[in-house]
Amino acid sequence: MTDVRPQAETFQAPLDEIVWNTAFRRGFAEARSGRHPHHYDDEVMFQDGLAWVYEWGRQFAILAPPDLPLVLPDEGALNPKAVELFREMVMQGEICT
Repeated sequence: MTDVRPQAETFQAPLDEIVWNTAFRRGFAEARSGRHPHHYDDEVMFQDGLAWVYEWGRQFAILAPPDLPLVLPDEGALNPKAVELFREMVMQGEICT
């Protein structure tokens, strides 16, 4: 018999908080750099239920224009254009949340 992981608790979160999450930014960066998914080896991500957030970051990196930064390089803040595009993609069903 295999071990079945417990279901993670869900909660509503503003999309800008999702985009700012470390797991989202990690997924985004790894997809942009061409790396294969690595969250499967990360127990902390599974314990905290962040595997979905990581995957949303990877999806967004693939769908967003390649020259669109997630974080503004000079300010270290979220790019509002990226947050708005992520919101539009979620609302249009291009990224399933």
